[in-house]
Amino acid sequence: MFRKHQFVFTWILLFSLLSGCTGKSTVNLNESQNGTSVDLLTGDVLVITLDGNPTTGYQWRMLPNTDGIIELQGDPEYKSGGNLVGSGGKYSFNVKAVKAGTTTVDLKYYRSFEAGVPPIQTFSIDITVK
Repeated sequence: MFRKHQFVFTWILLFSLLSGCTGKSTVNLNESQNGTSVDLLTGDVLVITLDGNPTTGYQWRMLPNTDGIIELQGDPEYKSGGNLVGSGGKYSFNVKAVKAGTTTVDLKYYRSFEAGVPPIQTFSIDITVK
C-alpha cells in the first residue's frame, strides 16, 4: 500500500513541477545588436544592456510604445562599472513580450535638461512576437 501512495505522490510532484515550466526565455542584447531584429515568444523577456554614465548628465530612455505588444518591466537599472567617482557603467532595460505582433523598441541617450538637442546616441531593435 505504501508503494502505491509513494508512486501517486511522485507523479503528482512531477506534474506540478512540469506544469510550472513555461518554456519562456530571456534574450540579452547590447550595442552590437543596434539596428537588427529579434524574434520572441509571448512571455519572453528581452534585456537590453547599454553603456552609459549618468554623472555626465546623459541618461538612456526608452521612447513610448503604445501598441501593447511589448511592455517595459519596471524602471531601467543602472550598475556602475567601477569604484571611481564618475566612472561609467551599464543601463539595463527589461522588456516583456506581451502579445503577438511586430513592433520596434527605440532608446535614446540624451540630457533631459537640454531641450531641442538631439540625442548623442540611439538604439533601435525590431521585434516580432509570436
